[in-house]
Amino acid sequence: MPKVLWTDTSGSIRVLKDEDNRFYEVQEDGNYAGLLAYERKGTRYSLTHTYVQEGYRGRGLGTALIREVLTDLEKERAAVANRCPVVDRFVEKHPQFREMLDLSSQAVDDAHD
Repeated sequence: MPKVLWTDTSGSIRVLKDEDNRFYEVQEDGNYAGLLAYERKGTRYSLTHTYVQEGYRGRGLGTALIREVLTDLEKERAAVANRCPVVDRFVEKHPQFREMLDLSSQAVDDAHD
């Protein structure tokens, strides 16, 4: 069962983690709006893909999703490799998350073994 990680102050936007299916999801008013998929091996995560549905784009849902994913993984003290260009662009604008990313190719390779 997905776990709610974050809800905005209005209660209309929330981010969930679905460990069984290896993705984080963002919802608006209870409706699916997008996801961030990952692979996991132990405490190593590889972020593979971020997607926000067309009707939900441009409203900050992707930013909230990525922020909450990285915050969650930081709390877990996970090793995080990124293969998603959307996450790259987020980290360029939010450099406080840069240090938590493992930029070595080994982290990506290990997450997919």
